[in-house]
Amino acid sequence: MLAALLLNAGRPLSVDHLIEVLWDAEPPANARAALRTYMMRLRRTLGPRLGARIQTRPQGYLIVADENEVDVLRFQRHYATARAAANEQDWPTVIDQLRRALDLWRGEPLAEVPSPVLRERELQHLEQLHLRARELYFDAQLAVGRHEDVVLDLQRAVEAFPMREQSWAQLIIALYRSRRKADALLAFQTVRAELVRELGVEPGPDLQRLHQAVLNDDEHLLGSPAAGGAAPGGPGAALPPPPLPPAVVPRQLPPAHQHFTGRVDGLQTLDAALSRAQHPEQNAAPVVVIVGISGIGKTALALHWAHRVADRFPDGQLFINLHGFDTADRPLPPEVAIQCLLTAFGMPDERIPAGLAAQSALLRSTLAGKRVLLILDNAGNEEQVSPLLPGEPGCLTIVTSRNQLRGLLVSAGAQLVSLPPLTVEETVEVMQKRIGARRLAAEPEHLDRLVALCERIPLAAGILASTALAHPTLSIAELIGLFEEMPSPLDRFETGDTATSVRTLLTGSYRHLTPDGQRLLRRLALHHGGRIGHAAAAQLADLSVPATRRACTDLVRNHLLDIALPGQYTMHDLIRSFALETVQREESRSECREATARVLNYYLRTLHRAAELLVPERRLSALAPPPAKLHQGPVRDDGDGGAWYEANRGAITAAIRHATGDGFPDYCWRLAERAAPFLERLGRWHTWHQIADCALEGALRLGDPLAEATARLELGGAGDALRLDDAETLGELLRALDLFTEVGSLSGQATAHHRLALFHGRRDHATEFRHHCERAHRLHEVDDNADGVAAALNSLGWFSVRFDDFDTATTACQEAIAIYARTGNRPGEADSWDSLAWAYQRKGDLAAADACYQRVLPLDEALDRIGHRYHIATTQRRYGDLRCALGDQSGALDYWRRAQRTFDELNHPDREIVRQRILASTCR
Repeated sequence: MLAALLLNAGRPLSVDHLIEVLWDAEPPANARAALRTYMMRLRRTLGPRLGARIQTRPQGYLIVADENEVDVLRFQRHYATARAAANEQDWPTVIDQLRRALDLWRGEPLAEVPSPVLRERELQHLEQLHLRARELYFDAQLAVGRHEDVVLDLQRAVEAFPMREQSWAQLIIALYRSRRKADALLAFQTVRAELVRELGVEPGPDLQRLHQAVLNDDEHLLGSPAAGGAAPGGPGAALPPPPLPPAVVPRQLPPAHQHFTGRVDGLQTLDAALSRAQHPEQNAAPVVVIVGISGIGKTALALHWAHRVADRFPDGQLFINLHGFDTADRPLPPEVAIQCLLTAFGMPDERIPAGLAAQSALLRSTLAGKRVLLILDNAGNEEQVSPLLPGEPGCLTIVTSRNQLRGLLVSAGAQLVSLPPLTVEETVEVMQKRIGARRLAAEPEHLDRLVALCERIPLAAGILASTALAHPTLSIAELIGLFEEMPSPLDRFETGDTATSVRTLLTGSYRHLTPDGQRLLRRLALHHGGRIGHAAAAQLADLSVPATRRACTDLVRNHLLDIALPGQYTMHDLIRSFALETVQREESRSECREATARVLNYYLRTLHRAAELLVPERRLSALAPPPAKLHQGPVRDDGDGGAWYEANRGAITAAIRHATGDGFPDYCWRLAERAAPFLERLGRWHTWHQIADCALEGALRLGDPLAEATARLELGGAGDALRLDDAETLGELLRALDLFTEVGSLSGQATAHHRLALFHGRRDHATEFRHHCERAHRLHEVDDNADGVAAALNSLGWFSVRFDDFDTATTACQEAIAIYARTGNRPGEADSWDSLAWAYQRKGDLAAADACYQRVLPLDEALDRIGHRYHIATTQRRYGDLRCALGDQSGALDYWRRAQRTFDELNHPDREIVRQRILASTCR
């Protein structure tokens, strides 16, 4: 592992690369965890000073080392210096530098490193570097007239590498200059016979020209003394150089996508960049970075636009795949990419210097003054791209990546084009172009399902369309059925081709993540909600919240997670399918179960606190002490609790629906118990009924009467709100009461009686209402629940108005107000003032009602509780009625209009009632 890091000093190595180095093709199941352990041991072995040089990076690990500390880096430095000196024909310096370099070479590299993968990947490169250094060393020796001194070394060189024509050419020249013409000719015959026998080919043109020169005793073979005692020599100086190749104008653009659709914004951004690139006052070469999820059409956009404007770049259009996210190939090093680009302009290999900085400078020099379009496709990170960027205006660079490349946005001032999924209309247009408009028009009712099936991803739409073309006899409905038979979306879009397989593309993105990013991506598959926040994600991944924030940033940067709201994230369904496959493959069932339990516990604990603040009169079921590492949401008051619930409502509802099936029935009913008050206040009664039904299923599976009682209580409450079958609703409430009585839960009995009182009150059953209301009042008193007592009194007051019992109503409301004032329950106090105002208003005591409204309206405005806007609007509506009754038409209109604005925003049917009042008032 240390050898791999040192061979790539200063450059990050991915986790997957290191795993291959350590375990070849048979890594253990816990390879990533084992790698972290090995890295920790290596740091410890190296000690604090050297161990600190091994750094963790988003791409993996790297070691920081000076070039004087690593023999490979020292060798490369000496070789680069020698190459530069050779360009200046400073042969003594070449010889000195290469002696220093070659003295570092002691036997076969990596001989004691037990890693076949590392040897396979690195050894050939190192040996080639060594051979090039030796050949340049022999060139220098020949150049200064030391031909006799190097004959023996050259004979050993051709014995070791009999196929290297360069070494044979040097040997032939050395022999000829040593007055051994016959041996030189024999050497040519030897290499020729070797090449014919082993490869079936004749020697190359350079070697054949050299052979002819020896036969003809060409005077160029002897060289001539140079200034300063140096004499040009070696094969490069032995014969007149061949003419330079003509200037090359590269035209490397691959074909554009035939059925390109949409992306108007991206095309406009590229057009604007072109205008800047070729503006006379522009002083830099613009860069446009196109980013997005795998298969979203980044390369398609770049090529579609590039072909449109190719004539604007007369000096060439370059395209290079940097393989940043490929699974089969390693990312293309910038040195190799530069060599490819320079070669495209006809640059000979011998003129390309060693060292990234020198190569980058040569590329900028080559592009200077030219109008060249450069497309750098599939970039993995900024380090791959920065050395390839032109330095002067006239050129334009387009970079495509699944990574946001934020560093490039800062350092190069790049413009960002972030590609979302296609619109529905654009997806249909793609289908029409590929499948045929007539075939689709024959079954228009299936278009929506087609669009949903490919999830508006261009690659998926293309695969779906290709399948349709491959099965022309299938109807669109049958085609959809063919795809839907495959349970995994990834299987639906598996092509078997690494360039187009969605699974393979996502695997490349996954390997590019940090270890924490990979862990979080896997664990997010276990989360059933559409959105997730940092705290819940931290529980899933078993990370600290700061580490989770960084992991989320990593996923967003690589377009594997989307920001729904600040601190809230969503995941595309295709990516979720990939994450599910990955977590099932890489993690044990116990690890998955523990992660699910942690996130359910987080939701339960935070929801418990929020529900306690929302309904203090409700005694919720007791919970065990929380785990030490649990991160709870920021819930300080009922306003915080409501905001937190709204942000996590979808996730909580999904958790309840799946908890029993995931093996957590106890979490199911407890979460439902605490979510119910929020859903009741929000008017989401259908969801309330659904989660209560889930809770009942979980309770029955547990065989827990308290859980069953709670579930039936919520079923009855939701059924009452929805006005479902009265007999069924009443039966659920009575069964809940019986179960609470059976387990001896005073608070449960009191709540059940209160629910029964509301049920009968709403149906004008005065006797039954009073009975249950009095029982709720009494049981809350016995249970020492002051807020419960006040809630029962407020309900008694409100429904007594309905029964025209105004004295009971006003007395009960006044008692409730007094209790709420003592307990500090301001929402309860506001509700009771509202009930009292309504009682006086219905009684006809308008002055007393007005005084009550003067108390309740400021209280309502000051409160911040979930679902409260509807209550404020109803109070404003009734106060508008009161002002109208008092003859204050202007005041009535003011409060009716306030109520109407809120009802309109809530899309509540009461807006029509208020609108009629306003119309009637203004028409008078």
